[in-house]
Amino acid sequence: MRALLAALAAAVSVACGTQAPVNTTAHVSTSVRDLKQGQVVDGVPCLVEDLPPRHLHVHLTILLDGNPVTVPAGIGVGKPWGYSPPSVIATGGCFAWIHTHDTSGVVHVFTQEGRTFSLGQLFEIWGRPLAKGAALGYQGTLAILSGGRPFDGDPTALPLTPFEDIVLELGKPPTTPPRPYEFGAMSD
Repeated sequence: MRALLAALAAAVSVACGTQAPVNTTAHVSTSVRDLKQGQVVDGVPCLVEDLPPRHLHVHLTILLDGNPVTVPAGIGVGKPWGYSPPSVIATGGCFAWIHTHDTSGVVHVFTQEGRTFSLGQLFEIWGRPLAKGAALGYQGTLAILSGGRPFDGDPTALPLTPFEDIVLELGKPPTTPPRPYEFGAMSD
């Protein structure tokens, strides 16, 4: 009955010259790109060995109309995956220098000294689109917080720096801003 009323309201609104709002949240996709050993995506290789010695962590929170969207395990990890414990990817066919092991939002970044990767490279490895006003297939309002401060530049250019806490707000912002991520033992 509710669906019938919604359809009737939309039809009346179109007939009266106003358009019903478009649901821009229906096309959010978080599936991960399938990577192969030796593959290079946006300058980031996926290798079995030879990860650079510099290892840093970044945290990514994604909110859609104020609700959390899970950052998936396996971004930047080639299959087959091995788990230990059951929810953490411990082994893979290859590991990109930017990858996730679990759904915590923690992104592992391996770099050579003096090299910085960007949020755009993370999204390229993920296989999901990112641009001003667009992410994960969503089109509309996109706000980015970096370290709790608004970032108004090109989202693909945001650098991934040690212990950076990045929040992508798609659509309506949350009523209460997300708490900063606690890196705990990773920050020692």
